[in-house]
Formats: sequence, structure tokens, C-alpha cells
Amino acid sequence: MYMHSLSEPAKPHVAAAERPALVFRTVLDGAASLAWRNRRVRVDDDAWLLLDGGEACAVQIEPEVRTRLLVVAVSRAERDAAFAVRAGTTLDEVDDAPPQDDDANIGIGDAAGFGFAENLRSRDGPAGVRLLAIARGRAAGRLPSAERADRIALVQEAIAEELALRRRAARIACVKLATREQLLRRILLAADFIASHHDEPLSLDEMARAASLSRFHFVRLFSLVLGETPHAFLLRKRTAVARRHLAVGSACSEAATRAGFGSRSALFRNLRKTDLNATGRAPCFLSA
Repeated sequence: MYMHSLSEPAKPHVAAAERPALVFRTVLDGAASLAWRNRRVRVDDDAWLLLDGGEACAVQIEPEVRTRLLVVAVSRAERDAAFAVRAGTTLDEVDDAPPQDDDANIGIGDAAGFGFAENLRSRDGPAGVRLLAIARGRAAGRLPSAERADRIALVQEAIAEELALRRRAARIACVKLATREQLLRRILLAADFIASHHDEPLSLDEMARAASLSRFHFVRLFSLVLGETPHAFLLRKRTAVARRHLAVGSACSEAATRAGFGSRSALFRNLRKTDLNATGRAPCFLSA
């Protein structure tokens, strides 16, 4: 698919101390491809991405649809304030599961040493809801300088989601922490691959290759960490995309194609399994 670039302002002259500590990115409408180092993901309007503020990120937008990109830059002072508020947080506050022996290895630590996983996150969570609130504020004319409280809260919510992810990763039985972290990274790479290529035919072999794992270990670890099978993850993503297109009046055939279902009948069967009325419009019948 042809895409054209939408470059974010490059500021090589800005001193390191003045650069943002963290940068949140999401798409409000349409879709965009984000690339940094050797990574590339496709972000649509049900995902967000968080990168270190010093990370150069190239942005490409799809020309056939109107795309609006939201970028929220968080200063070091704001990041540190968010971590200071959560300094006493334990993993038990994030997850009710019994604490693990190595909870100290997956706790918060200090702001500078805390690393967020560089993978797509769902906008259904608290951080995604906060990003939408920031977008609404800007649309109403609020300046970024008036967003400080929201940006601090956004980082706090991102911390909570990161800790929840680490708790789920702690279910992976490994002797070495480094091995567990590597397996988590592989699973998240595969999840990003699925989300970025949901509109293409995807086999289990392709998904497993994205994680550099055998099919058996891939399915087992993916389900352990993300709470659903790779196939269920793919169907949920496709369903969310289809619902968005139907909600704005797209024809069933177009929604099916863009979501990756391939046919109206496949879309119809999948919607029947969930909630046919979730789009707020009449159900998509095969004759539509």
C-alpha cells in the first residue's frame, strides 16, 4: 500500500535536558505507520504507542483516508512527578494475584531506570481514555501548556498498565529474568505484527515466525501473557476495525475487506458471535 510521509518536527539543536522524556502517539482517525530503529508498526484509532523522548520516529500516513495523529510529549519534570506519586505502588495494587518471589525485579524503581515496552497498547485502557480526553481538550482550544495534570495522570496510567503487563509476564516459568524478558519481547513483537497486518491473511506459522518461536511455544506463551490465543487476538482486532467502519456508514463489503475478514459472510458470522448492535446501526446482513 502506498503511503506518504508526515514527518514530526526534528529538533537536533535542542539540548538533551529540554527534550521530552516520553512521547505518546495515537491516531484519532485513519491509520499511520510509525518506524523507529528497526521497528515498524501500523497504528490505527484503537491503539497507542509510547517511546522514549529521545527516540527518532518516522511517520507515514495512508493517503486514501483522512488521518489525524495525536502526539503528547511529556517533560522530564512531569514524568518524575508521575513516578513520585506512584513511588509506594506495589504490584498488588495492579493485580490481585498473589505476589511472586521476584516482585522486586518487576517493580517500579526510579523514573530514569524504568523502561516501557515499545509495543502497541489498546485504547480501551485508562491511558487510552486519557489520550482521548487530551485530544478533546485540544479540539476545544486548550493549549498543551494547560495539560500538565493530564500528562502526569497519563504517565501514571501507563505505569499501571506496564506493571500489569509485567505481572502477566511473571507467569512465564524461567530461571533467568533475562530469558523471561526476551520471551515477553517476542510475544509483544508478534502481537504488534498481528495488529499491523490484521487486514492480510495470517497463518499461525507467520505469527509464530514473528515471535521467533515454534508454533506450540508461541500459542502457549501468547495465551499465558495476553490472556487469549493468537487467533482470538486477531479476530478481536478485526472485529474492532469492522465495527469502526460500519459505524461511519461503510458498506459491509468494504468493512470486511478493510478489517481482513475477506468476505461479508465471514464478517457476518463473526459479528453474530459477539454483539450485532455494538456499532449503533442496523446489523450487517449478507444482502447489504
